[in-house]
Amino acid sequence: MTPGATDAVPWFDRLLARWEVSRLAVVPFSISLFAAPISWLILSLALFGGRRSAIVAAVFLIIWLVTVGLDQARGWWLGRHPHASPRWLRGVRAAVGEAVFDEALMHLTILHGDDPGYRIERAHLANAVQVAWDARRKGRQRAEGVGLDDAARQA
Repeated sequence: MTPGATDAVPWFDRLLARWEVSRLAVVPFSISLFAAPISWLILSLALFGGRRSAIVAAVFLIIWLVTVGLDQARGWWLGRHPHASPRWLRGVRAAVGEAVFDEALMHLTILHGDDPGYRIERAHLANAVQVAWDARRKGRQRAEGVGLDDAARQA
């Protein structure tokens, strides 16, 4: 086990790690593309509307700009620092749970086990967590379904 892995993980580390391994981590750019026309629509309505609607439109536009700016800054930072740190790994372990984290590491071991110089990258671990979650989801769906043997016995 990693030294310090049993220490309490700050909520912000868990939140950031959960965001980075979730499917939503790739969504902000598409959300920004969706939100931009809406913001401009609200802004144009505000220009032809009253003062209160102009203030609301300006607030929405500022929120959109801050969100896109933070996402761009995060993308730039991750481009410069692609490898996972021990702190980030502890955050991921706390965010997704021990079993999913171990499955993700096993997936990475299968993919990169023959490369002695491989270092865990954030994007690779995020993808491995998605693979583990998909396998669990498919297992739950199979358990809910009716098998051929069950259908033959019931008929």
